[in-house]
Amino acid sequence: TPPAAPLRCAARVVAMSTATSSSSKPRGSRESLEMQSPFEQESASKGTGAPRCWCILDSCGVVCFSITYTLLTVSNFTVLRLARWPFGESGARVCVTCYEIWFFLSIWSHLACMLTDPGACPLDAEHKDGDKMCAKCRAPKPQRAHHCSTCERCIMKMDHHCPWVNNCVGARNQKHFVLFLLYVFLQCAAALLGLGTYFATTASGGPPRPERPKGFMAKQDPAAAAAYKAWREEARAYAKSQVQNEGDILCCVLVFFVAVIFGLFTCVMFFDQASNIANNTTGIDVLKGKEKEQQRPWRESVQEVMGRGPSWRWLLPTPLRPMQEKSEIGR
Repeated sequence: TPPAAPLRCAARVVAMSTATSSSSKPRGSRESLEMQSPFEQESASKGTGAPRCWCILDSCGVVCFSITYTLLTVSNFTVLRLARWPFGESGARVCVTCYEIWFFLSIWSHLACMLTDPGACPLDAEHKDGDKMCAKCRAPKPQRAHHCSTCERCIMKMDHHCPWVNNCVGARNQKHFVLFLLYVFLQCAAALLGLGTYFATTASGGPPRPERPKGFMAKQDPAAAAAYKAWREEARAYAKSQVQNEGDILCCVLVFFVAVIFGLFTCVMFFDQASNIANNTTGIDVLKGKEKEQQRPWRESVQEVMGRGPSWRWLLPTPLRPMQEKSEIGR
């Protein structure tokens, strides 16, 4: 039997799955399975693939993804309530609909990235030519795998461990991570447009001031005097509304600032991921200065991460098909 995984791995990795069929037989001895985490137990019983659900219990990751959901929810509420959209009423409906779709897809992409096994190498895998032994996992480590100290596993094509998604970005969930970056960037751009229009409307001041009536001894125009009186009443009402909207303005400023910061961050990260995917490399390989082992067309690299296509499935955080996943892990 292969060496057992450290006991602490069971406390860090939570894997939930459906019960195996009665025809499946566990691999290895009973004592070995008892020492393994739920992920290894399912891998040993099924012999293939990743668990149906994967979650890392890391304190920093839990705090970061809680902040992520808080910012997304507060920003969504603020934009829906206060944003001003161009192109009239029909344009506002289109913009709000697009924003809500991007909000839903960003949450879906984040959950898919966080709860998908990034490509953990099985602890009971057979040793192949060219594989090294990981001193921490005490299991074979393929050539393109790297050990993550947070996940406490070797991850195939590991790009980096991202606390904002509370998971590693690897072979099986890089597509979800790229989509999360894309949809958050689109939300930030829409928030800057809507809230920027709101600021422009608010800063324009109150109602336009009409021409003031002439002096006391001069002949007065009754229409001008009535217009001036109506303007004073509107100005008072506008001043009161501005005092009541101080909280809204403060919330708008904060959300606008967050949209600028995270819009730039997600834009840079998106293009960095796109460059790594097109060049068939990872963030860790770039930091280590490792040369590309395999030169191939960028279309193959993109399809390896996003699935076969171009296809509408590229825009949805759906899992890779089994055959695509198998070919990806094997490279």
